[in-house]
Amino acid sequence: MEIEVGVMVGTFGEQATRENIERLATAADDGGFDAVWVGDHVTLPAEIPDTYPFSPSGEAPFDIGQDVYDCFGVLSYLAGVTDRVDLGTNTCIVPYRNPVVLARNALTLEQLSGGRFDFGVAPGWLETEFEVLDVPFEERGSRTDEFLDLFEQAREEPELAFDGPHHSLQRTGFHPAPPRGRPKLWVGGRSGASFRRLAEYGDGWTIFWDRPGAVAETRERIMAAWRDFDRAGTPEIAVTRATQVGTDTDRDPEKPLVGEADAVLEDLAAYADAGATRVVLDFYTRDVDEQLDQLERWSERVLPRLQDRSAGGGD
Repeated sequence: MEIEVGVMVGTFGEQATRENIERLATAADDGGFDAVWVGDHVTLPAEIPDTYPFSPSGEAPFDIGQDVYDCFGVLSYLAGVTDRVDLGTNTCIVPYRNPVVLARNALTLEQLSGGRFDFGVAPGWLETEFEVLDVPFEERGSRTDEFLDLFEQAREEPELAFDGPHHSLQRTGFHPAPPRGRPKLWVGGRSGASFRRLAEYGDGWTIFWDRPGAVAETRERIMAAWRDFDRAGTPEIAVTRATQVGTDTDRDPEKPLVGEADAVLEDLAAYADAGATRVVLDFYTRDVDEQLDQLERWSERVLPRLQDRSAGGGD
């Protein structure tokens, strides 16, 4: 079974402190995980929809009075306190930022992390945050496409001119220049436009909460778009999903990644069979001590056996 395991680290809401962010990231780095990913908000407006799309409860884990950390600042900091995990955005909201500034942020982080940056991108969903930033919500798709077009060129040629629907640039430099094709680009969302962006520009697809069956169904759509653009190989797929290892919980054991290690390993196998190449762990709790306990359980009970299976050693 070939599948990587990453960790989501909260950078906004009640759990977001410098100490907590570092504790979780270094625990993941030391514990044998493959990646640390963070979300993205520039600001938390007073008006937030009642249904939050990235949690099963629909409850947003933040409000206007809570801290919100810049994703690139956090990941740059974590590049200095971790040694081997990939560091990524899951996902950076492209239209929030000027495309030249965003490209510079991504290229800087790729260099500072020693080539460990996973650049997850999406057009965004929180309309009130667009209003605060004075960015037209209805242009979020075209602005995302524009950036991806620019960034694809900058990944190959660090000095270029660009003429797009929202921004036109005289010849300018995109430095520090990465190795060609870096950093790795992950595309979020489940619309047809998202799959087209993935096939046209991306290396992988990232989604929240999907079960293995849904991943397998979506992969068929992704591969159809992949073939439309004559892409070689196959895209990576990352699924972010909350976990609870152990029976000392009232969580539904029928949910993926909930229960004892044997059940969790079977869930990972199901995700791998569905086409997922990485599972990124989220949590049912906002208590960081409880999150750290879950990472320790994964490190002790799940990851060693996953490595054995990947090496062909069985249980």
